[in-house]
Amino acid sequence: MLYDSENSGGIGYIIKFPEGFDEDDISDFSGIYVESNIERLELEGIIEGMEALINYVKKGGKSLRSVSRIIVITDRYALKDDERTSPYQIKDWRSNSGKNYEGKEIKNWDLLNKLDKTRSKLSKLTCKSVRIEYRKRTENKEADRLSKRGRKDGLTSRKIAIEGHKIGKCKFDGKEMNYEALKPKQIIVVNIFRKRFIREQCEINAEFTNGLLIGQRLKIYTDFELQEKLSRGNVYKIRVKGVYRYHIEIYRTIKKIKTGSNTAQTP
Repeated sequence: MLYDSENSGGIGYIIKFPEGFDEDDISDFSGIYVESNIERLELEGIIEGMEALINYVKKGGKSLRSVSRIIVITDRYALKDDERTSPYQIKDWRSNSGKNYEGKEIKNWDLLNKLDKTRSKLSKLTCKSVRIEYRKRTENKEADRLSKRGRKDGLTSRKIAIEGHKIGKCKFDGKEMNYEALKPKQIIVVNIFRKRFIREQCEINAEFTNGLLIGQRLKIYTDFELQEKLSRGNVYKIRVKGVYRYHIEIYRTIKKIKTGSNTAQTP
């Protein structure tokens, strides 16, 4: 991925058969995907790789009877089976309409859901287990080279674009806060620097502008109507409604703070 003005990137995959299988590798690349992010690119790459193996089997490729299992290698740690691509976790999210136990919409749910269904299809077609494992980027060089070709030579596509994703300028370079430091009904003052629409919710990234938590970042989840009151590049006085492990919810009473204001913040 290139972190340019269009957040553009490419993907590549390579299917390698076991030694003695007497079958050439299958590989391909695609892109240029714009207005996306690195996780969406990686998810799309995994999906396309699995779909390519499905097509190989359907078109009469060599029998996979002697293959004990199918392993998908990714160099993104968060997408291994023990993390975000866990079939059991995705099943739980699916039963909750793509939300976690806090009612927070899962990022990139469309691709995670598609990946899980594609994996299930591949497993049923081949009668093999399909596992997604993490390897360091240095061990995934062939696919990485293909992804760079996709980024360079592919046709521009919005297939996996994040609609409504807007980033503004930060005032600080702080780390994400420990949400246990906040309490419901607490008043805070924050600068809004990023907004991302997920499905029915909007994830808003903000940073404290004064008080003991100055510079630290936090995530605010709102509905579409409430997010319209919070514009990027502006500072607001807001009241905390609910505190969760990785985000907060706020009341609808919002006050915009003029530049240079020294409004106090409850730490």
